[in-house]
Amino acid sequence: MSVLRAGSRTSAVTQGIVFAALAAASLSTAGFIAKQLVDDGTPGVVVAFYEVAFGLLFLTAARARSLRSGLRLERGVLRWIVIAGICFALATASFYTALASIDFSVGAPIVGVVPLVSYAFVLIVLRGHERLTVRSVLGATLVVGGVALIGAAN
Repeated sequence: MSVLRAGSRTSAVTQGIVFAALAAASLSTAGFIAKQLVDDGTPGVVVAFYEVAFGLLFLTAARARSLRSGLRLERGVLRWIVIAGICFALATASFYTALASIDFSVGAPIVGVVPLVSYAFVLIVLRGHERLTVRSVLGATLVVGGVALIGAAN
């Protein structure tokens, strides 16, 4: 993300929303494609491996300039990056393995509880680093409820 300058907070928020929407569209498309692959007999872990590998490749390409500039990461930061990568890979592999047993329209709403789990994580682990409001928790609850209703209708 670009460096924030004074007065550019609105554009940074807009940029964040656009990237979040792109992530949602990409994740749902990848989930749909993964469902087709696991239905054809490809193990979910294999599909997850390739998704994570390509994601790492795209991320490396997007950040090539900063990597060439000799950016050094502190050991603590690198440790958190590895932990985040392992958690993401585990989540992706678990979801795609589940798709071998359940329909995408059932699995996606279950994974749709991520906003609420994220808020619980913020409350427990990131206390003092992130700010939660009643409005944001209510919004996350409504989103999860809406996704559950859509999933139940299918």
